[in-house]
Amino acid sequence: MSGHDRDLSEMLEEYMPDFSAVSHEINKVADYIDSVSDSISSALRESIDRSSWIPASMRKPSAPPRAPVVATPLGYFDCSRDWISRHRTVTVAVACFFGTGFFLIWRRRKANRAKRRARRAKNGQRTEVVVLAGSPHAPMTRSLSLDLERRGFVVYIPVNSLSEERLIQAEAKADIRPLHLDVTEPASLSSTVDKFTTLLSAPPRSLTSRSPTSTAYPLHLASFLLLPQTPPQLFTSPISFLSPTSWSDTFTTHLLSPFTTLQAFLPLLISQGSSLLFLTPSITASLSPPNHAPENVVSSALNTYISTLRKELADKTVDVTQFKLGAFDYRSDTDAHNMQVALRHSAGSQSSSVGASSGGEQWISAGGAKGSSLRELHLEVFDAIVGKRTGTVFVGKGSRLYDIVGQWVPEGMVGWMLGLRSRKQQQQQQQQQQQQPQKKPKKDERDAHARGEREAQSSREWEKVDEQG
Repeated sequence: MSGHDRDLSEMLEEYMPDFSAVSHEINKVADYIDSVSDSISSALRESIDRSSWIPASMRKPSAPPRAPVVATPLGYFDCSRDWISRHRTVTVAVACFFGTGFFLIWRRRKANRAKRRARRAKNGQRTEVVVLAGSPHAPMTRSLSLDLERRGFVVYIPVNSLSEERLIQAEAKADIRPLHLDVTEPASLSSTVDKFTTLLSAPPRSLTSRSPTSTAYPLHLASFLLLPQTPPQLFTSPISFLSPTSWSDTFTTHLLSPFTTLQAFLPLLISQGSSLLFLTPSITASLSPPNHAPENVVSSALNTYISTLRKELADKTVDVTQFKLGAFDYRSDTDAHNMQVALRHSAGSQSSSVGASSGGEQWISAGGAKGSSLRELHLEVFDAIVGKRTGTVFVGKGSRLYDIVGQWVPEGMVGWMLGLRSRKQQQQQQQQQQQQPQKKPKKDERDAHARGEREAQSSREWEKVDEQG
C-alpha cells in the first residue's frame, strides 16, 4: 500500500462513528420500547378484566385465595431454644456459674468421702504424734483430740496441773496423753522438750505396742497445733476501765505462754519436718467492735506473729498454716452437755496453761443461730497436718464473710451494722428522752409492784416469828 492510500484509510477511520457505541444506544432504545409495550399490555389486560361486557368464559381464571396461616404455639423446648439463641451471652454466663458450682460441690463431697487415716507401722503401731497445745478445759481442744485419736494419731496435750491431767485421763483413751509443761520455768520447759524428743526417737514398748513381743518403731512428730485463744468475756469492757494488771495478765496468758511454748518446740519441729498449725478466732477480730480491746489486740498480735514466723520458716521444712475460725455448732456432738459444762468451767476460771481458756464466744454458735459442723474443722485440720492445706484457711460459719467485711467495707457501714451511733444521733436521742413526759405506770406494773410489797412484808413477818420462836 502506498502512502496516499494509508493516509486515506486513517482519515476514514477518524471520521467514521464508533459502532459499539451505536449498538449500545440501539439496545437502550429497544429496552425502553419493550418496557413501554409491557406496561401498555398489562394496563390493557387489567382494563379488559375489569370490563363488565366481557363474558366470564373469556376471562382469565383468578388465583384461588390463600389459606390463612395459623401460628401453632411453641413447646417449652422450642421456646427455650429460641430464648437461648437470642441471649447467648447470658446463657454462657449462667452455664459457667452453675457448672463451676456443681464442680466445687462434687469435689468437696468427694474429698469428704475420702478416708483420712494416719500412717502406721507394718505391725499396726501408731507412729504419728500430734501435740495439741490448748487448754484441756476448752471444748475445741477436747473435740480435736478425740477426732485425731480416732484417725490414728498419738495426741499429747500440754498440762501444768494435776487437775488438768486428771481431766485428760478421764477420757479413758490410751493414745491421748498429758505432757507436763511449766512455761514459767525456762529450764524445766527445755528439759521437758528434751525428754519428749528422746521419747520420740526411742519410745518405750509399753507406749507404742500392745504386744510385748512386737518391735517398737520410732515416733514422728507430724504436727504441732497451737490454740492461742482469745480472752474470756470477763475482760470485755471499755479501755478506760481496764487496769494495767488486766493488760499484764492478758498478755502473759494469751501471748507470752503460747510464744514461749512454741519457741521451745521449734527446733524439734524443724528437725522432724513437722507442720505448724494456728487456730485463731476471727469474727470479733475482723470487725474490731468497741469494748473488746484485749481481744482485738491479742488477735492483731497473733496475726503479725504468724505472718513473721511464716516468712522466717519459708526456707525450712515447716509449713505454717493459720485457721481463721468462725462459729461452730456443738449441739450435733454426742457429748454436747459435757462440752457446755467444760465451757462454763473454762469461762469461770483463768487458767495459765498454754493457750488459756476460751470465753466461747466464737467457738460455738451464738444465740439460736446454727454454726458449721465440727466435721469441717476436723477434715481441714487433718489435711493441713498431712500437708494438703497451707497458708490461711477459713473454717466455720462467717469466718470468710466477716474477714471480707472487715477489710473492704467502710468503717462507717461496719459501725452501722454493729448498731453504733454518731455523737449527733446520741444527743438527739437524749433530747427526745428529756422532752417526753414521764409515763404513768400501767395497771399490770402497779399490780406487780403491790404484789412484790406484800410478799416482802409477809417474809418480814415470818422472820419475826422465827426470831420469837
